[in-house]
Amino acid sequence: MARPPLISVVIPCYKAARTLPETLASVLSQDYTRFEIIAVDDGSPDGTADVLAGYGDRIDTVSIANSGGPARPRNVGIERARGELVALLDADDTMLPGKLASQAAVFAARPEVDLVCTDFRQVDTDGNTLKKSFLAEYDGFRRLLRPSGLTDVSLLSGQELHDELLRGNFVGTSSVMARRDRLREVGCFDETLRNGDDIDLWLRLAHDGAVFAFLDRPCHAYRVNGAGISSGGWRRFPSVIRVRERALERVTDPVMRRLIEDKLLNMRLGYAWGLRGEGRYGEALPAYREAIAHRWTWRGFAGLLTTRLLALLRG
Repeated sequence: MARPPLISVVIPCYKAARTLPETLASVLSQDYTRFEIIAVDDGSPDGTADVLAGYGDRIDTVSIANSGGPARPRNVGIERARGELVALLDADDTMLPGKLASQAAVFAARPEVDLVCTDFRQVDTDGNTLKKSFLAEYDGFRRLLRPSGLTDVSLLSGQELHDELLRGNFVGTSSVMARRDRLREVGCFDETLRNGDDIDLWLRLAHDGAVFAFLDRPCHAYRVNGAGISSGGWRRFPSVIRVRERALERVTDPVMRRLIEDKLLNMRLGYAWGLRGEGRYGEALPAYREAIAHRWTWRGFAGLLTTRLLALLRG
């Protein structure tokens, strides 16, 4: 009987001292035994390093200077991975029982699959369930699912997958298990992006012909936590805009292009609004001008005039 593949669980950590024990316990208690944990401390100023040190050789710990985003620590973990499969897990999320075994079984049964993602729960900072199934109401990608012959598992690939990801990201990063070599082939995460590096990678994989499998059951708990490594709110928009502009070049359907251009406009306006709300008028003004250059709207024009007025009043 063939030996089960080694799975490398990559955990980027930033200011994660409070949540890490629960996160690591959820991995160490998995019933799949052939795995390694690679935790990459991204220059955390809290007690993250001390928490990791307490696990000794049960965890492969790497410390790097703060990179300002999740891409670098994720890549360091993937570069260090010895397993043919890589499972991604944020340091404030937790795996549900059976996650590693369930996803490994998909790869074993369907060799053409490059990435397996799953549904997931949403919990608050104290672990209380907010949503039992985060993707239950996500209808768009579900209409594209193809049967795989496996229970609760469907397949997606091609231009339809690429465009649906552009429409809305349904791939939770902590749900992902992927073939290590496939991630490396497309360049892993883009370290020039402070945010949006996850959807950027999924889009590049889809464009490169990767086959995604969707396991339609919650396999991890996603914690709503504004202090995590991938938090950002409206501050994420410049990177997310860059990702979608780059991917838009690969979209040929005019209806889809218009939809994405509308999303880009709303993000530009949202970014300008966020800057203005913080009183950063010198940055908000060019942000509004950029939105208007993208497409003139009353909303953008009014935002520009209001920002000018507020800047004048402040002197």
